[in-house]
Amino acid sequence: MQRPPRDDDPADVLVVGAGLAGAAAARSLADAGMRVRVLDKGRGPGGRLSTRRTPTGAFDHGAGVVQATTPAFRAWLEMETGAGRAAPWAGGWVGVPGMNALLAGLLDGLDVRWSATVAALRREVAGWSALGADGTVIAMAPRLVLAVPAPQAVALLLTGGAGMAAEGLVEALGAVRYVPAWAALIEVEPGSPLGGPTKGHDGIVDTLHRQADKPGRADVGHWVLVATASWSEVHLEDSPDVISPKLSAAFIAATGIMDGAIRHVSAHRWRYARPLNPCDPAPFEGQGLFVAGDAFGPDDSGDLAPAERAWHSGMAAAARLRAAGQPKS
Repeated sequence: MQRPPRDDDPADVLVVGAGLAGAAAARSLADAGMRVRVLDKGRGPGGRLSTRRTPTGAFDHGAGVVQATTPAFRAWLEMETGAGRAAPWAGGWVGVPGMNALLAGLLDGLDVRWSATVAALRREVAGWSALGADGTVIAMAPRLVLAVPAPQAVALLLTGGAGMAAEGLVEALGAVRYVPAWAALIEVEPGSPLGGPTKGHDGIVDTLHRQADKPGRADVGHWVLVATASWSEVHLEDSPDVISPKLSAAFIAATGIMDGAIRHVSAHRWRYARPLNPCDPAPFEGQGLFVAGDAFGPDDSGDLAPAERAWHSGMAAAARLRAAGQPKS
């Protein structure tokens, strides 16, 4: 039986970010025989495929369903369906029992460090160091896959003084723009009747999912409402306490469910919900640094939905890293 990895085990590659892009890159590199260490600030896998677990059940409060338009991504989703981690739904696929199950197979058996908040990235003679909030090195490796939203990637590189080592990449990432999304996690009395939509939710509700309608869910009374990008942009800096009653009112207007049937509403802000102008980072990568995420890919990837682009981006970053070989010190 293979022993679990230790903190002092050397790694060939650091992957910062365990969303779909980071997980896909990590899996591809590990399958190629590389020793991969994944760092993520969360307590479990997800990113925009997160599933929020509560005492009364779960909420898929990020992407509610993923679409596949390319044969490779469809084949992967069909493989995950065969493994019981995904199921077709609403013209796409969902993770089972939650959206973050789509990452379980990718990360299975890998050296993943949860609750590992990276505050900065520093270029060393021997490679890349990930620094914690107190400035200490929490992990290092000769090569790095940075799989976080572009603004966060820029901040990590500049804070660690790596801006000069990745000057062209920092400039390219700095040009990427995103639209936000507010999501409401809504719990209602089970069996509450739908009354049909009324006026008052137009321009607010983008998507509305009832958890129990999805395969493998038993979260009766759990709904997720995602607000439109335009409404979310206007209210981006409002607090969750201000947003929750607004989205609760929109939910009531959209469903006709009575106000008294609502048990609880909480709001979650996705600041980087969807990239507006994906860029190709490949021409700017170097010194063992590679980038992956839903904002990154060649010019012809712009029509892909974010989850599909993220998966392809992670696989492509891993391929570029393998092709580049060992970086020069």
